Amino acid sequence: MGLNGAGKTTIVKLMCGLYDPTEGEIFLNGINVKNFNREEYFKLFSAVFQDIFPIAASVSENVAGSIEISKEKLSDCMKKAGIYDKINSLPEKENTKLVRGIYDDSLELSGGETQKLALAKALYKNAPILLLDEPTAALDPIAEQEMYMNYLDFSKERTCVFISHRLASTRFCDKIMLIENGEIAELGTHPELMLKGGKYAELFNIQSSYYNDENVNKEADCL
Repeated sequence: MGLNGAGKTTIVKLMCGLYDPTEGEIFLNGINVKNFNREEYFKLFSAVFQDIFPIAASVSENVAGSIEISKEKLSDCMKKAGIYDKINSLPEKENTKLVRGIYDDSLELSGGETQKLALAKALYKNAPILLLDEPTAALDPIAEQEMYMNYLDFSKERTCVFISHRLASTRFCDKIMLIENGEIAELGTHPELMLKGGKYAELFNIQSSYYNDENVNKEADCL
């Protein structure tokens, strides 16, 4: 986690090979990533970035990234991503076309629904490393809570990197990395960093202060 411009997204794009470092080296299990076959290296990662653009194809093809689709796997991934009920309520269900400018009868997804679709696609790929860059930024509070509840399930047996501005989401993470000015400022569990009383604890307390009863009452009085 970290403030805007700290370098969070840059780190994720360096990890998955979209950026090459201008200095230093990146290692995976002690091996320089430059020694990996590029195509094989990309297969190690599933990623959800902030800018998401569905392709002009069906919902199922968007999720699977292919015309060869496992319906059972498709349903499972859409359920975990929280978009199954929405898609299943449509007349054409998973065969519904996306991108309004291409198909007149296509579905126009909201920002939150597009984010869920991207998560379903990342889960469908089933790579050993899952990278989530602000995956709840466009979700409403209820959908965000549902995603957190499913998070431990879909992150099982894989390495998962979760970027978020919302510090409430960091409490279920094994390790928290605070990025500041492109560097690792603090590293540890939530209790460790709170006990340290540094920048992470300061940011957590600032955010949590907006949700306590005293501040809510003060804001209500102002209204």
